[in-house]
Amino acid sequence: IEGPLMDGMNVVGDLFGSGKMFLPQVVKSARVMKQAVAWLEPYMEEEKQRLGTVDVSNGKVLMATVKGDVHDIGKNIVGVVLACNGYEILDLGVMVAAETILDTAEKEGVDII
Repeated sequence: IEGPLMDGMNVVGDLFGSGKMFLPQVVKSARVMKQAVAWLEPYMEEEKQRLGTVDVSNGKVLMATVKGDVHDIGKNIVGVVLACNGYEILDLGVMVAAETILDTAEKEGVDII
């Protein structure tokens, strides 16, 4: 994931930043990455079991976009990268009230919001 998929998303970011790619293409690219990660997840879990790192975590991260914001492309990409690096991700989704984020963080004992 961190190799070819992230390399591809870096190209997307560069093209978008230079005005050679537009938001609909960025959204489509992010969707493709999300689908690829979903397809690879069972293999990643299998690898964790093989290595004996299933219960190993670098920390618990709560992710959400705040109420009034529906943009989650960056959040989703960051979540994938962190999950690949041994973090447990708790994703509340989009348009989440600040109180919900804080209450969930306390209840779940997250390390990072």
